[in-house]
Amino acid sequence: MSTAVDTTQESTFDTSEIATYRKLFDNQFEDLAHLLADLPNDALLWKPFEESPWQGPSNSVGKVVAHALSSTYYLLRRAEYCMGRLEWKEVDGDEGREEFGPANHDIDYLRARAKRTQEFVHNFLASVTSEDLAANRAHPKRPLTFIARREVAHAIDHLSQHIGHGQLTRQLWAIQAAE
Repeated sequence: MSTAVDTTQESTFDTSEIATYRKLFDNQFEDLAHLLADLPNDALLWKPFEESPWQGPSNSVGKVVAHALSSTYYLLRRAEYCMGRLEWKEVDGDEGREEFGPANHDIDYLRARAKRTQEFVHNFLASVTSEDLAANRAHPKRPLTFIARREVAHAIDHLSQHIGHGQLTRQLWAIQAAE
C-alpha cells in the first residue's frame, strides 16, 4: 500500500495549523491520484462481493471514491456553516445527493472531480484563519453543535478512511482481473 511521503526538509515547512491541514489534504489527494492511476472504467463498478454478514453491502472503488470526495466537500461546507458563511440549506456535497451518478462511471471524470475537490479544499483553507476555525454553530433542527475545526479534521479523517477502503477494493479487483 502506498502512502504519500514528503521529502521536503522540515525546516522549510510552514507549521501553522492551516498549512498542516493543507499538507494532510494534499497527501490524501496524492494517494487518491495513485489509487485512480491506470484504472479502467469497468473497475469503478466492480464489487468484491454483494453482501456481507458484517456491515452489509459492498461498494465499488468508484462509489467509495465518489463518496469520499462528496463528503470532503460536505464537511467543509459544514465548517463554512459554523463560521456563518452559509445557511444550513446550502450545506451539501459537490454533486448533491447523487454523489455517484453515471458521470462518475468514467475514470477521467472521477479524476477531474478529485482535482476540483482538491481545488475547493485549497480555496477553503486559503479563506480561513485559525481563529475562524474556532467558530461553532448549532444544527438548525437537531441537538448538535458543529465546530469548524472539528469539521476540517473530520473531513481529513473521512477522506483518509475511504481512500484506504478504495485501495483495498482496488487490490481485490486487481487479483480477480489477473486470474
